[in-house]
Amino acid sequence: MMRFHEDMYVSPSVKNIDKVKRKLRTGSGSLKIYVFVLNHESKKLEFFHNSMLKQKVLHKMDMDVVGLANSQGECMWLTELMVNDAFEDTGEYDVYRYFMQE
Repeated sequence: MMRFHEDMYVSPSVKNIDKVKRKLRTGSGSLKIYVFVLNHESKKLEFFHNSMLKQKVLHKMDMDVVGLANSQGECMWLTELMVNDAFEDTGEYDVYRYFMQE
């Protein structure tokens, strides 16, 4: 099951977020989106291209989506933003814990 975090980070170039969410949930259409998820096993933040969701094993996993970006460059920018926000809020660089406390 795919859950989208209430205060999800979204790069400015991602348009029509509701449509993107629907396509990600159903695995339909061709998107050029990178998805940030919380990995509950490793307690880490991960990001990958949405085409990875075509793999049945990933599509069946519980996923907490915390960010969306349109390019690898935007992924780096969003990662930096998340890490900085986590540090400012908690005094630690633990992005996983930052999202889990909200």
